[in-house]
Amino acid sequence: MSSNRRIVVISVAIVVLATAAISPYAYREWCSYRRNDLAEQCRAARSRQRWDDLQVLADRWSKWDSQNGEAWMYRAQAASGRHEWLEAANYFWRVPDTDARAIPALIELSKLAFTHLNDPLKGVAACERILRIDPRAAGAHQQLIWFHAMTLQREKLLRQIHAAIDVQREPREAYVYFFLADTLRSGSAVELNERWLEAAPDAELFLVARVLQLPDLETESPDTPNPSPAGEHPKTMTGRSKLELVDELLNRFPHNMELLAYKADDCITTGDIDGAAALLSQAPDAATQDNRFWRIQGWLHESNNELEEANTAYRRALELHAVDWNTMNRLAVVERRRQNIAEVQRLTKLVERANEARRVLRKLEAVELVTPEILVELARLYRESGERVVGPALERRLVEAR
Repeated sequence: MSSNRRIVVISVAIVVLATAAISPYAYREWCSYRRNDLAEQCRAARSRQRWDDLQVLADRWSKWDSQNGEAWMYRAQAASGRHEWLEAANYFWRVPDTDARAIPALIELSKLAFTHLNDPLKGVAACERILRIDPRAAGAHQQLIWFHAMTLQREKLLRQIHAAIDVQREPREAYVYFFLADTLRSGSAVELNERWLEAAPDAELFLVARVLQLPDLETESPDTPNPSPAGEHPKTMTGRSKLELVDELLNRFPHNMELLAYKADDCITTGDIDGAAALLSQAPDAATQDNRFWRIQGWLHESNNELEEANTAYRRALELHAVDWNTMNRLAVVERRRQNIAEVQRLTKLVERANEARRVLRKLEAVELVTPEILVELARLYRESGERVVGPALERRLVEAR
């Protein structure tokens, strides 16, 4: 090879190597420039509420840079501005968890799900994803606790309350929901579940909650105007009693724990031993972790004069839910028959205190309005009942508020 040719080859090689070295840097610089340019144009379009222009810009950006959360945020905001709610929700969901905008995006998604979309389960998914990113996100805990209470998902409600307490992010109404877990009833919940059924007419969750959230004799306040006569089941707007509606749903969903628990309580009230036993046999395996079903088991033993077995079942129920006043009341009856007078007196005082707390709570327009005075009484009830998680959390909350 001639010297001139060698020089040419070497020169070309140098150019190639230099280009290879510079290219990644140049590409990164070009990407940064383009990203900044698109961000500036998107901000300008959003500030002027030019949603069509913002849609075009954000669409172009997200297709080129699909892992960029800012691009998906602008795309979602453009869709919201155009009232394209489902598209907006889908775009908010596309913001990656690693992006700083993920939680704000999921908050917006949750708001859309519970309002314009009427798709609460999508909102629940957003809140659950928020908590995977940040377990201390108080708003997500509060929203999930509220939703589980409105839909009578008792197991999920209690689990969510405990999860919030673990990170000290429980809302104040959580202490009320925990206390009322066995007898949650809310007039607004009936309307909410009816609205959610419009989007999912066959959803077991909403069908069951709508019926069980209807008022009944057990939860009527002494101050309620014109309470239902004893022995009567109040008629619903369909002209059928709540119990008739429960029976209808049980035929469709024979293993639904909330329906079984409600129906079994009615059997206890009417003294239907065979009916209660049949319902207990229908319960799924998860019922072994539900205090209500141990209460039913205890009542069956009590009805058969099996006092030791009844005592064991009732105490297991209280281990699972220490402020279960219905079980305390039944256990007091058993202990009286066993002539354990000191225990009868202790349980009777707890039941009286629980009944007074229920009476006061019924006067609240919303559980979120629970007063410090009520919380002090609940803390006392939790402490004297031996509750080991929610009680100490409430005590901590009260100390911090001083």
